[in-house]
Amino acid sequence: MFNKSKTSNINLPAETVSGPDVDDDNVQDEVQSVSPPPAVSAPTQRNSMMDMISATANKPSILSEGFSFRGEIAAKGAIHVEGSLNGQIQVDELTIGARGQVEGVVTCSSLHIKGKFSGTATCNELIVTSSASVDGHVVYQTLSVQKGASIKGELLLVK
Repeated sequence: MFNKSKTSNINLPAETVSGPDVDDDNVQDEVQSVSPPPAVSAPTQRNSMMDMISATANKPSILSEGFSFRGEIAAKGAIHVEGSLNGQIQVDELTIGARGQVEGVVTCSSLHIKGKFSGTATCNELIVTSSASVDGHVVYQTLSVQKGASIKGELLLVK
C-alpha cells in the first residue's frame, strides 16, 4: 500500500518531523509517498428492470409483517412473505412465513407454506408445514406435508 521512494519536490521543515531518532539531513530520504487507490470504474448502466432483479436473485425479497401488497408480481429469485400478499405472483421461490398470508394465483418452482395460502398454485416443489393452512387448488410435482397442517381443497400431482 505504501511505496518508499525519494522525493525531491517535497520539502518538510525540520519542525514537522522531530524527535530524538530523526536526523534532519535524511528527512527527505524517509518521506513516504502514498499511491492513490486503484481507479474504480463506473457501474455499467442496466438495460431493464429484469437485469436488476436477476442481479439480486440470490437474496430474497421480504414482505414484512404489517405490510400489505395487492397486485401482480413477476420476478426471478425468492420472495418471503410475513405480511399480506394478494394477487398474481410469478417467482422462482415463494415462502409464506408463519404470520404471512397469500391469496391469489401463484406460479413458482418452490412453494413453502408456513402461514395461510388460499387460491390456485402451480409449483414443482410444495412444502406444507404443521402451522400451515391451505385452502384452494395446488398442482405440484413433489410434496411434503407435516402432521398438523390444515388442507382444504385439492392437491394434484403432475408428473
